[in-house]
Amino acid sequence: MAFTTPSSLVLLHGFLGFSHLGPIEYFRGIRKVLLPMRIMPLIPEVPGAGTIAERAETLARHLFRSNTQAFALVGHSMGGLDARYLIAHLDPDRRVKSLVTVATPHRGSPLAQWMIESRGAIPAWFRHCGLPGLRELTPETRLATPIPNREDVTYASYASVRPDSELPFWLRHYARVIPEANDGLVPESSARWGTFRGMVRADHIELLGWSLGLPNARAARPFNHLQFWKKVAAESLAATEDAMNQKDGHGSG
Repeated sequence: MAFTTPSSLVLLHGFLGFSHLGPIEYFRGIRKVLLPMRIMPLIPEVPGAGTIAERAETLARHLFRSNTQAFALVGHSMGGLDARYLIAHLDPDRRVKSLVTVATPHRGSPLAQWMIESRGAIPAWFRHCGLPGLRELTPETRLATPIPNREDVTYASYASVRPDSELPFWLRHYARVIPEANDGLVPESSARWGTFRGMVRADHIELLGWSLGLPNARAARPFNHLQFWKKVAAESLAATEDAMNQKDGHGSG
């Protein structure tokens, strides 16, 4: 599918994420698989452990220095919160037309609170490397600092879920901190925002093409992340194209 509107797809990384580290891509293989669709995604890098506001401000500087008329944002995990903040507070020209979030903790995750409060080497490491961003992901903080929607933007979301038995052993302990269905890091209910497009059978990292569990045909592991992201990219740009067409139609009427 080719898109002729002057718009760009933007993929947004999550907490402690990056665009790439040498040959390692956060969105593994996704840029390459989108090229045959004539989609050249932007994958900006923001402070991995920054606050939502800091990350969104960096994102705005990346995006709005160009003359691109419209942006379709797709955020994985914390990247979806950065996008919502940018849309609400940092886009005066209203160039963002759509947002799809994938496993974003819109209402926080109990695991973030557990990491802040618990003893042990791993929680200590996350506090050392992840503050202040980690505090932004607790249910308490998300409840206290809501981010409003913008009426002219299309919001949609996906959640990811795997039962404990299908998770890699290193994720199982953390999944059990969350008292509901989750992907090892984010509760399914927290990932719902706007139009909910469904749950996918994947853990939080597997969504990106990094399957750290053993292959298992019965559990559909590894998850076909490339097919999923091709679908999300097409949906996102279609939503942005619709928004642009509606605007043009309204203006000519």
